[in-house]
Amino acid sequence: MPVEAKTIQIFLPDGQPRGIRIADITTRIVQAIAVPRTQLEFALSRGEASRIALYFLFGQTDEQARPMVYVGQTEDLPARMRAHNANKDFWQTAVWVLSKTESFTQAHIKYLEWFSIGKTREAGRYALDNGNEGTEPFVTEPMKADIMDAFETATTLLGTLGYPVFEPVVSRAPESPAVDVYICTGSGADARGALVEDGFVVLKDSIARAGLVPSARDGYLELKRDALLKSGVLVPDGDHLRFTQDYLFDTPSGAAMVVMGRTANGWYEWRKSAPDGRSLHELKRAPTTQAAPSATT
Repeated sequence: MPVEAKTIQIFLPDGQPRGIRIADITTRIVQAIAVPRTQLEFALSRGEASRIALYFLFGQTDEQARPMVYVGQTEDLPARMRAHNANKDFWQTAVWVLSKTESFTQAHIKYLEWFSIGKTREAGRYALDNGNEGTEPFVTEPMKADIMDAFETATTLLGTLGYPVFEPVVSRAPESPAVDVYICTGSGADARGALVEDGFVVLKDSIARAGLVPSARDGYLELKRDALLKSGVLVPDGDHLRFTQDYLFDTPSGAAMVVMGRTANGWYEWRKSAPDGRSLHELKRAPTTQAAPSATT
């Protein structure tokens, strides 16, 4: 089924592109408001803060390899946001999902919270700060249809604002375009990966070299490896390391470095399998025969 075209408008109440952003699809009743933590009080002074809301807190920690998210719902945004501002350290941005017509009820947001936590966990792109999502709240069949429509709109708006929390790093849906798979092999390494819109994904069950070469220690690569191991993205498996899930890196080089345990230029290390054998650089940047430059991320 083809994806429908949409018109999304983003309003900047203070005129700042990195400030508060209010996004909506012009034909839908749901809107999403991105609120930097530094502008929380200004956002809470606006009329939208008086509405019932589903909300997300987005951030990152040094210990967690993936970005983090907390999913919640509330009938009192000012009180809940101020409590999270006082008690949760990791987040930098909140996104509120509201009804422009104020048609959300407590039943709507409780079901949306439950469903959103499950879909976030299923996608695996973000590490959840929530515990177990609990049992499915009861809603009537007509209400559930309305909630799923709101969820679809929220998914689009969150992705547009830069938080694709419900989207896997590589889509497995049958209707999704097939991705080109590249391989990266070397001493103790045998990985598969794909270039995607927001980086480079190393695919689940890829094999990474267990150790690092001496020159790669005490730097970015060692810290990144440690974070992936602590988060369970990489696990020891015999005499190598194995990826337990699809994992998104910012660049092909960052992915290749972790896989090979050394500095590497991923545009040349990631290649199509034989008999093709061409590099990511040849296929996606510039089909040339020039020698590979020094490693860079």
